[in-house]
Amino acid sequence: MNNFFLEGDKFIGKSTLLREVIMATGKSVSGFYVNRRINDQGHIVGFELRAAKEWGQQTPDMTPIADHCFIHTEKGRRTRNLQVFETFGKALLKEAKNDTADIILLDEIGGIELLSSPFKVELLTLIQQPKKILGVFKSEENYHKQKKYTLEKLEIGQQRVMLRQEILKENGQILKLNEHNYSIVKNQLFKFLME
Repeated sequence: MNNFFLEGDKFIGKSTLLREVIMATGKSVSGFYVNRRINDQGHIVGFELRAAKEWGQQTPDMTPIADHCFIHTEKGRRTRNLQVFETFGKALLKEAKNDTADIILLDEIGGIELLSSPFKVELLTLIQQPKKILGVFKSEENYHKQKKYTLEKLEIGQQRVMLRQEILKENGQILKLNEHNYSIVKNQLFKFLME
């Protein structure tokens, strides 16, 4: 098995668990993760694409990069910038495909990035590689919430089905993470990374 993905409710700790397990195993990582942008009141005001290799740095530079923000929230409504995926995101996927890192991180996929055809093609190509891929797949519930709060139309149901099928090929897994199975999934992640 080369693909191991988590899905689940927002704030259940999917990304935190992936980071914890990757750091504990000392595995090198390429790919990407999404960083929440928080305002002074503690509200999420955007989502920024970041290089996963930052996770291996002692003190990564976490200065926000406006050009890497793909969702911005203003007055309760979200707008998107697909150009982030077509440039920086696609470059991160190409780099991951050719990198010697132990693991490719895709945290998170199954959302608005699937509207970017160049990114989607590169993503599907990457998932077919024989490298170990770890990530988060946006749950159906979170997808519908994202649709509700996005100003622009977001209809990617078919793309999500196709991506899910590609992940599950060759015995890949998408596990739903919750508070009841957290430690079990954590052990499965360790086992996957150490095989």
